[in-house]
Amino acid sequence: MGDENETALIRNNRRIVAVTCAAVALFAAGFVAFTWVAPVVPEKSVAQQWNEAISRLGIEPVYPPQEDIAVGDVFVILTNDELNEVEKEPLAGRSMRIWHVDMTTKLENAYAEIYRFPETPDVPAQGRAWKLSAANGPVFRPGVPRTDLPLVLFPGFTITSTRHANGAASAASLLGAAFHGDVASEFSMDVQIAAAETYGVPAIIAEAVLDNFCNGPLQRYCTETEARRQMSHVVGSKIYDKVTDPASGKTRPRFTVELGLITRVYLARSFNNVIRRAGSAGGAVNGGDAGGPTPSKPSPDVPAAGGAQAGAATAAAGAIGPNAPGLSGALQFGNSSLVSTVQTLQRPVAFGFRSVRWQFGVSK
Repeated sequence: MGDENETALIRNNRRIVAVTCAAVALFAAGFVAFTWVAPVVPEKSVAQQWNEAISRLGIEPVYPPQEDIAVGDVFVILTNDELNEVEKEPLAGRSMRIWHVDMTTKLENAYAEIYRFPETPDVPAQGRAWKLSAANGPVFRPGVPRTDLPLVLFPGFTITSTRHANGAASAASLLGAAFHGDVASEFSMDVQIAAAETYGVPAIIAEAVLDNFCNGPLQRYCTETEARRQMSHVVGSKIYDKVTDPASGKTRPRFTVELGLITRVYLARSFNNVIRRAGSAGGAVNGGDAGGPTPSKPSPDVPAAGGAQAGAATAAAGAIGPNAPGLSGALQFGNSSLVSTVQTLQRPVAFGFRSVRWQFGVSK
């Protein structure tokens, strides 16, 4: 009888150890996994995130958006980095404005030839016809000076990053315990640019202006030597670095430098950014006899940053039958945050541009 009691005591101690180990493992694994997938700010600077977002619109980004960038500005620009370290830096980190060509007359002449249509009237009451406005004179009549900037529409867009992980472990053969869990997170950034405007000149006109600049009194700034000297004020002596092609063994400049003249500027009076972060984790642990029921397999259909993990975890915990000795438990935790900013400015600022380029070593 004493041997049987001793055997039962050992068996119960094993169950206690199994449940304790599984519980500790559940909390430890859950904490580590949740920390890994927890939504955090991407490991990029604000400038890099902005540049990537605006580049998706098919234009060159300006960060920070600023008022004093105009059509006719001449920049020295780093257009390629063989080591990929500065390509996503803000414009101020990879360029230098060296001159401004007055293009007022060319802008006025260009827009005097563009039609200006009547403004859109307010939306009528429901059930009423929407009567569009008529022009005061002929619609297609160029030569009228503009008193406002042309409108431009940019669709809102979202940048999303998700992480998901699940896992399971079992010690049923030795301790009669098993645990599993799921963790997920999501990070998203919505970007909306309201009240956008633009102005610019045709590329042919801009190319002629840049060509005149590079063949006039300031033509020395259109040489690669001078361009690199100017950029040394921005990136330092790295502008003269060389890289070696592993295939051919030949060396070439690390940075590609070009001269650019801005032909079009994109302006906005209001920006609306929304950043969302959400994360959740769920898990289950059960401990019973080695011969007890096997925990059910976690469901693969776990939505990102959702709470359905706890349902799968609870189901797994309930896999221990009513007659199977042991304990079970479930764990669920998560977090979420939302940051929304709306900025309306006194005057429009430039957030993007287009340009024509002077490539060194290429005849014009």
